[in-house]
This record gives sequence, C-alpha cells and structure tokens, in this order.
Amino acid sequence: MYHLFLEFDSLEPGVKSVEDLKYVIRDDKHTAFVMSAVVARFIKDALIMNHTIISLKNCRFAFDGGAEFVEFDDKGQATLFTETPDWFVTPGEFARSQWLVNHELHDLMTPQFIATFLEMFSDVKKRREHCNVLFDLQLEDNRKRGKTDAKPANKPRGSTKQKIFDLGSFELFSQFFTRLKKSVDANQFPTVQVLTDIAEVSKVPASLKSAVRTWFKAISSEMPPNTKRVGAGNAELFCAPIRAQVQQIEAYGVERYYKKLSKAIADGGDRYIADFTFKL
Repeated sequence: MYHLFLEFDSLEPGVKSVEDLKYVIRDDKHTAFVMSAVVARFIKDALIMNHTIISLKNCRFAFDGGAEFVEFDDKGQATLFTETPDWFVTPGEFARSQWLVNHELHDLMTPQFIATFLEMFSDVKKRREHCNVLFDLQLEDNRKRGKTDAKPANKPRGSTKQKIFDLGSFELFSQFFTRLKKSVDANQFPTVQVLTDIAEVSKVPASLKSAVRTWFKAISSEMPPNTKRVGAGNAELFCAPIRAQVQQIEAYGVERYYKKLSKAIADGGDRYIADFTFKL
C-alpha cells in the first residue's frame, strides 16, 4: 500500500514535520495526508543527494499543488514524473474525502462540524480558504471577475462526475476482484463498501474509491450499486451477468486481464467513469 503526501497551500497539513512523516510511514496501511512546506522541502533536499531512499519506500509526493511529482517504489527507488500521475487528486477532491477523515471531521453532525471548524480556524483568512476548497465556492474566480457593466453570463459549474482512475497495482486489483467474486457468488450487492472492505464510504480514500468504480464499470458495464439500487432489491438479477463476466475473466487470467485494463485506463485520459467501457 502507498502513502500519499500532497502539498496544498489551501489546506491545513496533517503531516507538519519530518517527525510526523516518519510516524506515518511506519504503518503499512494506505494513508493520504496534506504535508507542510517544511516536509516538502525535506524530500526535495533528500532527492538532491540520492534517488534511492529506502525509508521512503511506497511513498508518493505531489509538490506545490501538483506542479511536481515523485514516487518511491517498494525498494525506495524514486521516479520523477513530467506529467500528472493518475494517483494525484485535486485539493477539492481531497478536502471532501480523506482530509475530513484525517482531521476527524467526517462523521460530525452539522452543528458540531460548524463549531469544530470555527474552533480549528480562528483566523478568518484561513477559514475562508478552507471553505472555498471544501464547498467549491470559486472565490478566486469571483474576485478576478469583479464588477462589469455588462450582464454576466451564467457560469457553468464544473462537472461532479468522476474520471477513470487506476491505482497501478495488480495486488489491489486482485483484492477487489476476490471481493467482487465472493459478493456476486453469494448474490450480495457489490457496493463500494463491499468491494473495498471498508464499512463507511466516507472513510474510503478517494483514489481507491475512483479505482474501484472504474474497475467495476469495466467488468460489469454498470456503476457500483448505491443505496437506492440496493433498496430496490433483487440482488440475484443484478449479480447474474456480473458473475458470468467474472468467470470469463478467470478463464482469461486475472493478471492478464488487469494488464489490458490498466493500459485501457491509461489510454482513456480524462474520460468519465460513467462513459468508460472495456472489452477483451
């Protein structure tokens, strides 16, 4: 599992010091945090000296809001990216998922969330910056637009549809596939919770959630069933065609299938999950 560290000026860092970084990477579980400028500078300085750093194995770093990227493999060998890697997430996507979990804000009732949020950010400027990212207020755009004599045109909001994503790990895909097979064999709806083995969707890392939805769409031509679909019942009808696809993939070879799927996702660029199709 990878540790993801993102340098976003607009979000309060969860990993503020080098000691915080060392503490986080001791754990073998997947984690994702915003890092401070101090930690980002430490990593950049370390790379000047050596491109193999064993202590940073299975770590990914995005610097300066996504201007630079580096990934350390399971042997600590660094790979620098000239283009945005598929594991990168935007400040908004991260703020509304893992950042809330990291700061224990994800499961608070609204009044408690507001009170805790105000307590966290006594500085009004910081509070405004975080609200801007969390709620997509587009405050920067509004300030730049300013006042005009002409009647402003309606500005279309950015799409909330998720784009295709792959974690680049056969091990993670294999775990997903095993859960999918077990679910459909038992005529159980393969929800995101079932496919990730994480009971609360809010606690599923955004990158994992996007990858699972992409993989599921490729196999089933459907999106993972939501609460409304599960409530409608008839899991047997939903699972039957997916079970047939699972058997076909097993006959073809799961790892062989994943290699082709992973390439198709990479070639798909910025396509949305809902529009993505994949056939052997």
